[in-house]
Amino acid sequence: MSFYPTFAVRDAGTDSNVYNDQNGQKGDFTYSVVPRLFVVVPIANTRFVGTGFGNLVYFQTYKDQQSISGVFEGRYEVVSPGFRPFATAGFADRRERRGHEIDARVRQRQTFMSIGSDMDVTSNTALVGWVRREITTWDRDATYEGVWLSEQLDYTSHTFAGGMRVRVTPFTTAGFTVEVERDRFDRAPLRDANKLLVGPSLDFNEGGAIIGHVNAGYQQFKPLSPLVADYGGLAATSRLRFVFRDLLEVKFDADRDVDYSYDPLQPYYLESGGVVTLTQRVFGPVEVIAIGERRHLRHQRLGASSFDGRVETTRTVGGGFALQIQKRMRFELVYQRTTRTSSDPIGRDYERQRVFGSAIYGL
Repeated sequence: MSFYPTFAVRDAGTDSNVYNDQNGQKGDFTYSVVPRLFVVVPIANTRFVGTGFGNLVYFQTYKDQQSISGVFEGRYEVVSPGFRPFATAGFADRRERRGHEIDARVRQRQTFMSIGSDMDVTSNTALVGWVRREITTWDRDATYEGVWLSEQLDYTSHTFAGGMRVRVTPFTTAGFTVEVERDRFDRAPLRDANKLLVGPSLDFNEGGAIIGHVNAGYQQFKPLSPLVADYGGLAATSRLRFVFRDLLEVKFDADRDVDYSYDPLQPYYLESGGVVTLTQRVFGPVEVIAIGERRHLRHQRLGASSFDGRVETTRTVGGGFALQIQKRMRFELVYQRTTRTSSDPIGRDYERQRVFGSAIYGL
């Protein structure tokens, strides 16, 4: 049995706009305690992999913003060559902001499970397939801008997927998958929709200069109600890290996808954007950090087309310093400035500045 713990105190500092208000900004001192545990248990030619993650958020003055969140996931899988079935189950209980649209910290819960398998065709090629079920619920008493979030956003999702993977190099795997998803809402059937995603992917394993995952493809989003327009176009996800001679690290996280809005008159939106983080070692353990992020949301109105609803853009710029002590200990001090501009004239614009430090220890 192998344990890989991580413990961090993150974002300890000042937040100039706790509620993301356009007027009457309220600042506070805050920090987060973030423990994480990764466990691997080998059992003959199988293994169990467990992950536990917590997030305890403290605010000095505005106690209604404090929260405790946790995510727990377990995966049991066969690791021998040939036929490798797996099963995954997990539970998440979070009280935090959802994406870049809902500014309130509201409790959400997800339960999920999946089963699937890899099957080797050749020494470098495998067929893959899986099914997944996920249930998302919100606090029954939570509202945002006069909308009961549970009524609009509680839903169950079923995903069926299959494809193939080809090992191109010892560090690179290429794939192609087809995913079909059915989303059904408990009390807002107007939002029911089916999704189809077809496209390639690339995985870059540890050991190479590039590490991470990227996939892109064509997505067909088709609501069942004739009052909600379809969407067909690019969907993509990128989680990449590039390291050059242990001196420069570039992280690039980006997404383009459809998501559901809390607004009953604008039931979904297309989000695109990402964040780039540059870390340059200056001398010894001292590093300089630069951060840039942009998120663009285009909402779809009922009975309309071409995303002619609310349009919002959130931008973040920042930078700071870090101290990396060997591989296990890291300290950071960062300044960030975030702004949001919206086509909605009623209080959606805001500006926020944060100065915070983080201390991270882990294997």
